Amino acid sequence: MTMPSPRPASNRIPVDRLRRTAIPAGLAGRALLRWLRTQLPSSRSKEERQRQASLKTGEDVARTMGEMKGAAMKLGQVMSLMTGVVPEELSDRLSSLHSQAPPMAFGLVEQVFQEDFGRSPGEIFRHFETRPFAAASIGQVHRAETRDGRQVAVKVQYPGVAAAIDADLANVGLVVGLGNLFARGLDGAAIASELREGISAELDYTREAQNQERFGRLYEDHPFIVVPAVVRELSTARILTQDYVEGLPLRAAKEWDAGNRNHVAEVIFRFAFGSIYRHGLFNGDPHPGNYVLMPGGKVAFVDYGCVAEFDRETVEGFASIIRALMEGKLDEWRAACENVGILHRGAPFSTAELYEHMHWFWAPILEDTVHFTRDLAAEMVRRNSQTTGPGGEINRYCNIPPGMVFLTRINFGLAGVLAGLDTEGPWRGIIREYVYGDPPATAIGRMAAGAMPGRHV
Repeated sequence: MTMPSPRPASNRIPVDRLRRTAIPAGLAGRALLRWLRTQLPSSRSKEERQRQASLKTGEDVARTMGEMKGAAMKLGQVMSLMTGVVPEELSDRLSSLHSQAPPMAFGLVEQVFQEDFGRSPGEIFRHFETRPFAAASIGQVHRAETRDGRQVAVKVQYPGVAAAIDADLANVGLVVGLGNLFARGLDGAAIASELREGISAELDYTREAQNQERFGRLYEDHPFIVVPAVVRELSTARILTQDYVEGLPLRAAKEWDAGNRNHVAEVIFRFAFGSIYRHGLFNGDPHPGNYVLMPGGKVAFVDYGCVAEFDRETVEGFASIIRALMEGKLDEWRAACENVGILHRGAPFSTAELYEHMHWFWAPILEDTVHFTRDLAAEMVRRNSQTTGPGGEINRYCNIPPGMVFLTRINFGLAGVLAGLDTEGPWRGIIREYVYGDPPATAIGRMAAGAMPGRHV
């Protein structure tokens, strides 16, 4: 392939802390000015003016977070999944941050290749598309063909993104301010704490490649779960090359009938919770850009930057919480929550008060069949992030134990994804497979067990 002649690099990420503080300050100022204008006399109704102001501010927030990259953009991705909590006009625009953020100039891609390989993409690959097909918070992804004809996706980290993240995390107020700009009452500091703990690990693509290969071995031969193979010789700490997956984005499933939507949702659900309970692993970034819908009902899972590992004692602690809930043994449930560390011992509330507030975290598995709606997802997020009222008081005695910080993304991410598909399923029966050893509750579970005899699926 003939590569374009080098050009001055542009679209560099702002990395100094002062500038990354000024950008969201300007964003908040513009939002305030728009709101003030809605209070002035006009021929249009006040409701219409406020709606238009919200739409413009939503576009402004998405564009600004996309240009900033790093932790600010990661927050935008999390907020886009807060179905029913963040206004719909904002979440719709923030959803573009999962795969369609403003890309970096190709000259910066070449710079990363020169620094890591000493060669340009054109010297390494037979063909390398200069325009990325996906761009997110830490890197962007290009389609390419290796010298031996293998179709691959190449993720390239933005130069300067590590410094940008350091600047964001040094200035937690920036993240809190952006989060509270629309979603009043959310505990932005708690979200910022999660970003601080987890996002740094996502910068190491060598670690991500190891995670991906591990999941690939666990789900080899699975009839519905696909993990793309990594091309190690074409990967570095800032470049990750894997097999290209041909398929549709998750949003395409929204137009499918209920049966097919429920199938996709169950595959995603089984991948998330089966990985935890069967293998002690959690892929902690459930958002639409990480799923590719393939023919035959298969779903490819393409991102492994945020993976947590739990020992068997911790997994058994999770299972003890679930068993106590399913059996209605609330005193045992409270003790299990304390033992795992998600509830402080001696919290000054009755067990009934705690259950009334906290049971929403496990709402999808408390009945035989549950419909994931925007209202359910919103309530799960709202209860998890309340800072005022009785719920806020209880949340002060809740805790995220070390090593489990990104596990709370299930509440934000997976609930938002499944609610976005408007799906229902026997989630309780599936979880019983994992915590009680029950036989497969669904056709998908039975097919997986048949295709992988003797292996945990």
